[in-house]
Amino acid sequence: MGRLPWTASPEELRRTVAEILGEATDRLDGLFRSPEPPTVETFLRPLDRILLSVRDVSAHGSYLFAVHPDAAVRTAGREASEAADRFFNAFRIDDRVYRALLALDLETVDATTRFMVERMRREMRRSGAEKDPESRARLVALNNLIDRIGNQYNENIARMDRSVEFAGPEVLRGLPPDFLANHPPEASGKVRLTTKYPDFHPVMTYADDAEVRRQLLGAFMNRAYPDNLPVLDQLLRERNELARSLGYPTYAAFALEDKMIERPEAARVFLHRVADRVREPAARHVERLLRRKRRDDPAAERVELWDGSFFARGYYDHKILTEEYGFDSKRLRAYLPYPQVRDGLFALCEELFGIRFHRIEGPEIYHPSVEAYDVTEGDRPLGRFFLDLVPREGKYNHAACFTVRDGIEGVQLPQPALVCNFLHPDTPVARARMEYSDVVTFFHEFGHLLHALFSGHVPWLYTGAGFMEWDFIEAPSQLFEEWARDPATLSRFARDPDTGEKVPADLLAQMKASSAFGRAQTWLRQVALAAISLELYDRDPTGIETTSFFRDVYGQYVPEPLDPDYHPQAAWGHLTGYSAFYYTYVWSLVIARDLLRPFLEKGNLTDPETAARYAREILVPGGQRPAADLVRAYLGREFNFDAFEAWIRADAAPAP
Repeated sequence: MGRLPWTASPEELRRTVAEILGEATDRLDGLFRSPEPPTVETFLRPLDRILLSVRDVSAHGSYLFAVHPDAAVRTAGREASEAADRFFNAFRIDDRVYRALLALDLETVDATTRFMVERMRREMRRSGAEKDPESRARLVALNNLIDRIGNQYNENIARMDRSVEFAGPEVLRGLPPDFLANHPPEASGKVRLTTKYPDFHPVMTYADDAEVRRQLLGAFMNRAYPDNLPVLDQLLRERNELARSLGYPTYAAFALEDKMIERPEAARVFLHRVADRVREPAARHVERLLRRKRRDDPAAERVELWDGSFFARGYYDHKILTEEYGFDSKRLRAYLPYPQVRDGLFALCEELFGIRFHRIEGPEIYHPSVEAYDVTEGDRPLGRFFLDLVPREGKYNHAACFTVRDGIEGVQLPQPALVCNFLHPDTPVARARMEYSDVVTFFHEFGHLLHALFSGHVPWLYTGAGFMEWDFIEAPSQLFEEWARDPATLSRFARDPDTGEKVPADLLAQMKASSAFGRAQTWLRQVALAAISLELYDRDPTGIETTSFFRDVYGQYVPEPLDPDYHPQAAWGHLTGYSAFYYTYVWSLVIARDLLRPFLEKGNLTDPETAARYAREILVPGGQRPAADLVRAYLGREFNFDAFEAWIRADAAPAP
């Protein structure tokens, strides 16, 4: 890790960060001491290396803040991240840099460098570099405040997981044997269930006791409540103030301007278009769930959120899948031990992309459960990555691919990390079973990781994948989910480690036959969440009560009501990072379905020629060109809705 080792104490980390940022400031000032006009070699390349050093501080600090087991180190990581953010906030409106970028002669430079400079100019112009000194100073202070508020919001989420106690082990009726083994009664005779994913998802899917599901969902929906409500209110106010100070009517207008979709109005039209296509099949799905529920409770009038209508593949989804399609995800879980899933994923990537994975034994990492790997492509080092998959106190509690280091060709290799919460901390990794839905998530996040590794060899920091349009960034990850849904891929590694038995072919056939079950409901819910994020940021937030606002906008799309006592906005981390453009998950899915078509046309998902072309045209370039150009180069045309609409309209195959 160079000057930012994992083993640094909080004091060492603070000292090192101060040194790096002090050097970066001195080097930046030094660029303007020469009377000669700026050139690529005398100005742009040194500037890029300065920014890379600060970006390393930001990424390393953010990662420690998210994952380190020592609260003091997490605090130092947050401070490092915020210090780097302060540097970048000042840099983006530094009129010296802006004037130098405008003065660069781009006539003879290559297309990638020209595109990168134009991106930097645009970012600085949007950030306020053309404003007067007093206005720029106010903007720096406002951006620094917004960064602190966002970090506080996320820190509250990480430290405010909840738990619920239940009397007696009978409350776990219906859950898998390995789950039961991990949840013995405490000395009081009670069973404790937490809102962490290894508890929450199996309970919501398998627990026969509706009251257990209801109480755990209530706890889940109120994580970081009430602490984060005023934090979110302040974040909305300050971001609106920032946008208005920059001449935009709303923060959404500012945030979407440099995305593929460009305008809030276009995002709204897009979401309505998708909603129109999924409302009817989603309603049919909920009616189907209600009919099944009435077999247990003839007086039932609706499907409750804890019955499955808020989550894909909830309790009654699982019942129908098991009873009508023969597909039991609990049965499939037995064939999905984590080590085999991981190794099968690696083998798939080796076949698709010709890369190799090398376990690093005994590296000095921040926690013994974390795995580290080097990746090579032939004799060429591609990068290093980390897998942190076990929940613990204070750790980021969702699933994401973090940047630990950006890669620049000839300077440093990329280092991404997957931070997930799949594995129960009381189960040895060698024995841990995965939910099938977690396998899909694992593949999704690994799609991000592959993107980071392949694109981490670009010539400039601002041409990396982290600087491309954010509403494209989910497309490679959503595409890679398809390999987890492919029976032929699963059959390679899904086996019972105790008996050696391979996953039965009939179980995979049932999985495939039921693959479209609940799809429309899932994506209608995603549209609703996307609309909430857009509408929260596309207005003056004065007077908004976010709990009722969330519930009202959600209700415009999904008829099943949210309980007024739920406060999901208090623990929705995407409201800080993705802000107004959570729609990217739906938008990127449209693109991903189109990117899948060349594989489907080959008749399988492991055609090496198609995989190589996909890596070459989509993954490797990173942000060296507009995302639409990358898609056009791969498909030979503009992307369209056709593949998505055919996929979203598909009903589950008839039950055998």
